[in-house]
Amino acid sequence: MWRFKFLIIFVSVLLITPRAKASAYLPVDDEFYNTLYRLEAEGVIQSGLLTTRPLSYKEVTRLILEAERNSAGRSVFIKSLIKTLKERFEHEIGEAKFMKPLDSFYTSYLYADSDIQALYYNNDGDHYEKGSNLRSGLSSRAELEWVSVYINPEVRYSDSDTDLVMKRGYGVLSFSGADLALGKDSQWWGPGYHGSILLSNNAEPLTMLRLTNSQPVLLPWIFKYLGPFRFTFFATRLEKERKDFPEPYLWGMRLNFKPHPYLEIGLQRTALLGGKGRSEDLGTWLKSLTGKGENVPGVEAGDQRAGFDVKLTLPFKWQPLQVYAEAAGEDEAGGLPYKWAYLTGIYLPRIISLERISMRGEYATTHVEGSPNVWYTHGIYTDGYKYKGRIIGHHMGTDSKDIFLEVSYLIPERNGRISIFYDREEHNLSETVREKKDEVDVKVDIKLAKDLKVKTSYGYGKIKNIGNIPAEDRKINIIIGMISYNF
Repeated sequence: MWRFKFLIIFVSVLLITPRAKASAYLPVDDEFYNTLYRLEAEGVIQSGLLTTRPLSYKEVTRLILEAERNSAGRSVFIKSLIKTLKERFEHEIGEAKFMKPLDSFYTSYLYADSDIQALYYNNDGDHYEKGSNLRSGLSSRAELEWVSVYINPEVRYSDSDTDLVMKRGYGVLSFSGADLALGKDSQWWGPGYHGSILLSNNAEPLTMLRLTNSQPVLLPWIFKYLGPFRFTFFATRLEKERKDFPEPYLWGMRLNFKPHPYLEIGLQRTALLGGKGRSEDLGTWLKSLTGKGENVPGVEAGDQRAGFDVKLTLPFKWQPLQVYAEAAGEDEAGGLPYKWAYLTGIYLPRIISLERISMRGEYATTHVEGSPNVWYTHGIYTDGYKYKGRIIGHHMGTDSKDIFLEVSYLIPERNGRISIFYDREEHNLSETVREKKDEVDVKVDIKLAKDLKVKTSYGYGKIKNIGNIPAEDRKINIIIGMISYNF
């Protein structure tokens, strides 16, 4: 099975169009992904593989032009969304070579009345302290034929500390339609909006080597019936400060394809192996890559996870919707994953004729009956499936469940969005004393001028039984303000 998958990857790299133009990648938390999701759910974007992020700027450009072609007969509202995208990515649509020492600049301020981190997730591993927190950063970008560079340094100030960090920074070499990227970036695998089981931006961006085809391709022979196809492979080393085995390798592979314009399927796998004091030879890598020896005594195959996801788009004229599901196994038995975690969701891009209002609901769980705390943990890699203390997958962690509901109001005339969401997390599900979190958040994003945008939000959280300790309760209030400018 795995030899077959690697054959598909190899053939696809060889047969992708030979024209090579390198491009940086749109950060996974960019708000314009929401617009792409909306256009896909309406059936205007049909060939995009949006469950694997980040997307390259040239792929975003391709999707915008596809949406424009498919917008004939659509409402003024849908056309205004496409216009907003064209204005934002006008330089990319022109396909010009460029160097932008200053591509964007932003400053944000966050005030919190507690040091509890329960409301901080899917934020590239950023840690906020009680009191005032300031973040100021810029991005620089260069795209020169087959080479592209992106950097995003950031100054982080809290009441007790000031740091200069490289939030993201990488170079891309494009050849035969494939992109080889080296550097620091976040990834998000799967259709989940509020969380992802195997790979999300909950932890700090990984410094990695990544190989992908930046734009979908059709495979040869009978495999063409899989539809647009994309693969991603990455490898990285985790931090040396781990208490189990310093600097273990983490690698992952994802394949996704679209056999029908309204059906997207993904297959994915990640694994930990090696580290100081453990085998890292070729045999160990082969066992890890082929999924052999997960639970065989004396075999150092590492810590493996695998799963799949499905997203179905139903672009009915009276009420379009998307439904999606993701499932992954934490362990292996008989050559197949088991001890499953699940994520399901539904997205309504509009409510009948109310085009400005959208709704989304999502449920996820890592609770495995009879196997408490199995997800994101391991008997050998005791620090778990984490990077610098943060879960690499779904932020809720092990033996937990999460319910997420969101309502949004779009203002395309101002590239704006107002949203309110409710999130309920419950942990330690195998025991009677459980930590529970209820969170409500209101966000407002609005464009003040052509390239000037402001974001504000207020979040309130109530946590019971913190650390699964009875009657240990806390309330949290968070206020955030951000201003950004695109040059």
